[in-house]
Amino acid sequence: MIIVLRKDTPEENVERIKETLIANGMSFNVLPGAKFTLIPVVGDLTTSDIGRFKSLPSVEKVIAVSKPYYLVSSQYKQEKTVVDLGDGVELGKGFSMISGPCSVESEDSLEKIADFLEGQKVRVLRGGTFKLRASPYSFQGLGEKGLKILRDVSSRHNMKCISEIVDIRNLDVFLECVDIIQVGARNMMNFSLLKELGRSKKPILLKRSLSAKIDDFLLSAEYLLSEGNENIILCERGVQTFDDITRSSVNIASIPILKDMTHLPVSATSYAAVAMGVDGLMVETHFNPANAFSDGYQTIDFETFEKTYRKINSLIKFMDED
Repeated sequence: MIIVLRKDTPEENVERIKETLIANGMSFNVLPGAKFTLIPVVGDLTTSDIGRFKSLPSVEKVIAVSKPYYLVSSQYKQEKTVVDLGDGVELGKGFSMISGPCSVESEDSLEKIADFLEGQKVRVLRGGTFKLRASPYSFQGLGEKGLKILRDVSSRHNMKCISEIVDIRNLDVFLECVDIIQVGARNMMNFSLLKELGRSKKPILLKRSLSAKIDDFLLSAEYLLSEGNENIILCERGVQTFDDITRSSVNIASIPILKDMTHLPVSATSYAAVAMGVDGLMVETHFNPANAFSDGYQTIDFETFEKTYRKINSLIKFMDED
């Protein structure tokens, strides 16, 4: 970082700043200028918010030179992370499709969906079980019963499964039942939850919050990695805009940025995302979206899924040709 001091800063204030930096194990230079005095600082800034230096006497501003995250960055790890779920299912190696209903409704309905997806060679089945709903009167999910249905159905179809956790008190049953734990957009900044999930070592799919900047998104991922979990998948699920027609707008521009800045696989939802090199898609699918228990309006039926996936595979094949 660079500390910028105001013009005519008293010498005693400079000395106080130097003493503070030395006490924090920092090395630095003091470079007097015509209008400002600059103090370039080198040291471990990951243990504290650099904003604390703004309160030092005569400080005009503090400029961050490096990013506030390290473990997620491509500087920390050059090769791309591949999340290996076993049985040949590797996310981040080639293209992966994750699909299933917004919510697990019953064993029979999930069986029907899984049977169709297995026929499409989809290897990861999704299904919501504990649902965060804006209205307390909306369907809240089947809870633990839904998780066990998801586990049983995915196992019968030789698929891996993913579901969203909303409360850390349910962690034990998630560790038992799912192959990937999803952290939804609303919990992207639930840092106590992220810490616990980081200690679990279970693969985590982290969704970007509607209002989160890329730095915010990567700092949330840093929480997971800092606790020892490197099996992280970043999911660009869309950001809030002024558009009142679409639920959210997928930030396509973030995909190449995230893939360049990090070693983590990135999932998103659109043809354009595939063309820009996304590692996979997560798509909600149901045999009768109009009667789905939740989010039927954003769920596609089997015919649409089949057409969409066929186009995606054609696009991937075209992009792989020399």
